Amino acid sequence: MNMRMLANENVPRIIVERLRAQGHDVLWVRSDIPGAGDTHILQRARSEGRLLLTFDKDFGELAIRWG
Repeated sequence: MNMRMLANENVPRIIVERLRAQGHDVLWVRSDIPGAGDTHILQRARSEGRLLLTFDKDFGELAIRWG
């Protein structure tokens, strides 16, 4: 099953490339929306039905506040 994902800029390129090679639809903050803030990234993932991939622990707090 292919998934729609949004990889934060801290996700290594090799992971993004491998996921894409497996057929997943992966946007990468570093190349697709560089400099986007956490709120914008979370809104984009939510509005497009994408799983957010990140190593940033702040997103957990933000997601909980958004419900």
